[in-house]
Order: sequence, then C-alpha cells, then structure tokens
Amino acid sequence: MGLNRPGMTFMRLAALATILCFGLAGCISTGETPEWFAERSAENDEGYPSLRGVPTGTDANTSAAHWAAIEADLLATRRAMQANPRSQPATSTESPAEFLEEARQDLEETRQSHAPN
Repeated sequence: MGLNRPGMTFMRLAALATILCFGLAGCISTGETPEWFAERSAENDEGYPSLRGVPTGTDANTSAAHWAAIEADLLATRRAMQANPRSQPATSTESPAEFLEEARQDLEETRQSHAPN
C-alpha cells in the first residue's frame, strides 16, 4: 500500500484549495477606510509640516568680526584654564612606581591597625 492513493491526493488538493480561499478572503478589501486610518491621514493632520514652510535662505552669522570676537573669548578662556594650578601636569619626580609603593605601604599600615592584638 503506497502513500500516493488517488483519494489522498484529492483530499490534499481540497484542503489546499480551502486554505487558499480563506487566505484570499482575508485579503479582499471592502473599500471602506478603517476609522483609525482616517483619523491619522495627512489631510486631517494639522501638525503635518508643509514643504512651503522650509526656509530657502540661511540665518547663520557670517560676519568676520563676530567670529573674531568668539575666537578671542575662546582663547581668553583657554588662558584662564591653563593658569589654574590644577591644570599643570604632574612633576616628573612623581613616578607611578613611587605612588604604588606609597599606596601599598598605606594599605599595609591600615591592615595592621585593624588586626587584633
């Protein structure tokens, strides 16, 4: 008995046709616009931007005097920041190895102070 019996093929074709009919029925439009779409359409949306409102020119300040004043202010701020003692780099006498050794000694002293006698 094989699996390709004529009755089984007809049943498979009938099931496939039924599934296709239901699938196509779901795709058929009734011609009515859904209410949510009508509410969100561009014609009814008052906040939708208009291309006529896009500016064609520029309002950027291209005056050389303006930008020279900006540059002078920026350079003055830079000088003030560099004059601050905290902005100076660390001295070469403070090597990382010395710092680590001091930190280890401090840590060991702290451990010793908390150890039970």
